[in-house]
Amino acid sequence: MTLVAVYGTLKQGHYNYERYLRGVSPVASALVEIPFRMYANGDYPMLVPDVDGERHRIRIEVFDVDDRKLRELDALEEPYGYWRESIPVEELGRDVEVYLHPAPAPPGFSLVLSGDWRG
Repeated sequence: MTLVAVYGTLKQGHYNYERYLRGVSPVASALVEIPFRMYANGDYPMLVPDVDGERHRIRIEVFDVDDRKLRELDALEEPYGYWRESIPVEELGRDVEVYLHPAPAPPGFSLVLSGDWRG
């Protein structure tokens, strides 16, 4: 099993949660400080590494998924340029996998200062 942190359309109440994680409860939900900035285009968000390594508050839900589900999530995210990386989350006291996008954010994406994407 693998812990995966989600911050956008895979969160409860959003369309990709219904498609990929329906019926699975998060093992944690937290506002964490990680070295990524959140950007969104209205339809979905992305986390982009902060070039200075500055930490930003990001609202995540964490799910414990098996290898089959992890491959499904990879297949969802990879065509859009996201990659999965293991990052330490101090607030949880452990590492989690999270999907990231390369910097800079593409045109049409705006910074989400709150770090809490609600779609």
